[in-house]
Amino acid sequence: MAAAVVALAVVCALAATATSAASTHPSLAAGWRNAANKRSPLGTNLAGVSYWTAQYPFVDHMKMAGAFLSGSAAAWDDGRPLDLDTDGNVKRLAPGQIARTVVFAGADPGLSKKKFLLRWQGTGKLEFGNVQVLRRTAHSALLQLQPVTGPDTNLIVNINIVQTLPTDPVRALRLLPPSGGICTNNPLRTVASAAACPAGTYRSFDAHHASIVFNPEFLEDVKRYSVLRFMDWASTNNSPLRSWSQRALRSHQFWSTDRGVPIEAMLSLANLLGADPWLCIPHLADDAFVTALSKLLKAQLGVGRKVHLEYSNEVWNGQFQQTQWALAQADALKLHPTDRYTGLMRFYSRRSQQIFRLVAAAMGGHTRLRRVMATQAVVPYFTESILAWEAARNLTDLFAIAPYFGNTWTEPAQAAALKRLGVDGVFAWLDGKASAADQKVLEYGSLPSIDAVVAAQASVLRPLGIPLTAYEGGQHLLAAGTLHSDSQLNALLDAVNRDPRMKGTYLRYLASWRSRTAQPMVHFVHCDGWSAWGRWGAEEYPSQPRSKAPKLDALLTYIATRPLPV
Repeated sequence: MAAAVVALAVVCALAATATSAASTHPSLAAGWRNAANKRSPLGTNLAGVSYWTAQYPFVDHMKMAGAFLSGSAAAWDDGRPLDLDTDGNVKRLAPGQIARTVVFAGADPGLSKKKFLLRWQGTGKLEFGNVQVLRRTAHSALLQLQPVTGPDTNLIVNINIVQTLPTDPVRALRLLPPSGGICTNNPLRTVASAAACPAGTYRSFDAHHASIVFNPEFLEDVKRYSVLRFMDWASTNNSPLRSWSQRALRSHQFWSTDRGVPIEAMLSLANLLGADPWLCIPHLADDAFVTALSKLLKAQLGVGRKVHLEYSNEVWNGQFQQTQWALAQADALKLHPTDRYTGLMRFYSRRSQQIFRLVAAAMGGHTRLRRVMATQAVVPYFTESILAWEAARNLTDLFAIAPYFGNTWTEPAQAAALKRLGVDGVFAWLDGKASAADQKVLEYGSLPSIDAVVAAQASVLRPLGIPLTAYEGGQHLLAAGTLHSDSQLNALLDAVNRDPRMKGTYLRYLASWRSRTAQPMVHFVHCDGWSAWGRWGAEEYPSQPRSKAPKLDALLTYIATRPLPV
């Protein structure tokens, strides 16, 4: 790895600072309230928290860094175990062992030459990759990232602990803005100093990062959404969590592990922005986990907020461990002797109902809950099976699908058709104007076909009085299987997503959704970098101009022009 490496010796301990985020943000305590999402017709999923994600939600960027891995002078990752404490800090190193963490990886131009203040406690020696050290003290270093020179830049910033004293180990790393803070009367804006704030309202990032928690630029970015779905923040897919004791804590060094982000932080964000949180219960979670979560919700869910509760995510989707586990449970319970997927839907329905009852019991009722069932958009039969099983319809407030437009293409004939159509032809196909032959090859995914799917789901739910919502939505132009590495095809799909006409496609798609249901569309996702694995971000990086992000432009236009009824 090309890196400018600087060694830094640490010789004494620093007094401990608080590592847990306060349940009440200082701006809420000061009376600030977000008005930008009132009557908003859109929610959003938030991209997963990791060092490669292009969104930076937290003031302390170490929360997004990758968990420590073991290396040596000769190997980036040597596979050895690390001796860690319960918060994920390194307790001691074996001879020749280095503990590495990657903080950033990508080509966001907003990171070019950006400065950060790194602080830590303990005694040891640190080295840094792809940064310049501008200033250092015994327990801090002012770092400047290397320049991002273009979209092909892969800026990998890493921090390495090469020595640590077992009796006073290097720990509690915080990577903060080098200066500045917020005025409590506006948490959406970074200010340079107390001089920019009314008297007594300034809170510096350095001293108050644990209570501020959230990056003001991130808050500004997502302030217009009425629902925040935390599926990826919770690392819901393939989650290992069974017991409450395994959950993520605010004191943990990293919030990027398979434990996910602390639930307290999710609720703090929703409370601050006045958005309804959408939480996904891990598929393995036991009843005690659900009850403890319910008590936390009762204590910390903000006034006026309702929490969407969903059992896991896409339990119908065979690529996830939760589906395989649920199939095994359904088989063991003999929920269907011949059709395993009907049995799967019945198990999903039963466990969802059990969770809804547990939460209502712990919270003293369900008036603050929105109990969500969900399934595959194109299979209304699954919807019927879920809601009919053990009278689940009586415990369901919302039924959710993911009505993406576009498709996942895996066949060479599909790649050939897309390349022949080009950008213009793909937009024609999306509008249902491609030839019959091309429509047959490209299959499902045009706007008219999606509208038909939504209409079919709405017709199932209407007699039951259950509103239809979307747990995810947006474009789904994806090459998979043998096409995944087709660079020409991926470049075409990138170009379609960046084309100004995508704004109009999105607005027609959202208008079609609105004609079928009054519930918000919860888009996937607000901000994330693109790759052959998907072009999910409405914006590709936080500093991207709205004029260069047609999907984001469409979402913001829709929010401004199509508010929900009073």
